[in-house]
Amino acid sequence: MKKQENLAPPEPVETLATIGPVARSSVVDAVAERLQGEILAGRIPAGARLPSERELSLALGVNRLTLRAALARLEAQGLVSTRHGAGTIVSSWRERAGLDALATLIGSLKQGEPAYKELVLSLLELRKVLAAEAVALAAERHTDEDIEALTRIAEQQKTRVHEPVAFARGEIAFERALIRASRNVGLELILNTFARFPEEQPHLVAELYDRCEDSAFFAEMVVTLVRAGDGETARKAIRDGLDAMDREWIKRHDYPNPHASRASKGADKAKRRTK
Repeated sequence: MKKQENLAPPEPVETLATIGPVARSSVVDAVAERLQGEILAGRIPAGARLPSERELSLALGVNRLTLRAALARLEAQGLVSTRHGAGTIVSSWRERAGLDALATLIGSLKQGEPAYKELVLSLLELRKVLAAEAVALAAERHTDEDIEALTRIAEQQKTRVHEPVAFARGEIAFERALIRASRNVGLELILNTFARFPEEQPHLVAELYDRCEDSAFFAEMVVTLVRAGDGETARKAIRDGLDAMDREWIKRHDYPNPHASRASKGADKAKRRTK
């Protein structure tokens, strides 16, 4: 067997070719977001060595102080690391980045391309897991005040069914009230990642909330389940309900169905066994 050769990371000059100037030349956020988007989209791959501060600041059109602040932010996010004598190296974001990177990663891709669709499907699956657990915990731990808050927001949502972004903001408020009823701070911190979507990803929100009236009905179901106080029943009902909604959504938007993919693989195995 031929021994696999170790591939050297891209040289700084190759990395420079993927970087262009930023529009807001003195804003740390703009620089950090530009580099973050390039890294998360894979245009600057893991293991690549970034150009020197001088070269990179010129390419981005910013001064070195702004660049250093942006790089420090990326290092805190686990996207790059600074090694003595080696410069700034791009890290593997799948191994080091946190959930906050999800919104930026989706925003760095074009709507409809395979990698974008894969991330959206991952987002739906994550939502299903978190929602089911949040409702189950809220059913077991809620107070009367929690029920009142959930009922009020669910009613308000009915007036927003024709405005996807406004509806999405209302759903975030509903989910926050639900998670507070669950008494789980960790779930609320995770929710903060999704709370950015209405402002940062309006096109994704419009795609996800193409039938707001269905989600408005779902909120009423959540209130009923929480009030009933049976955590296990609530967990199963939410998983089944979201699973059915997601299957319909996937069909409407021509996304690859992960369930169908698994079924087809099983059929292929069965065919091979009969040969």
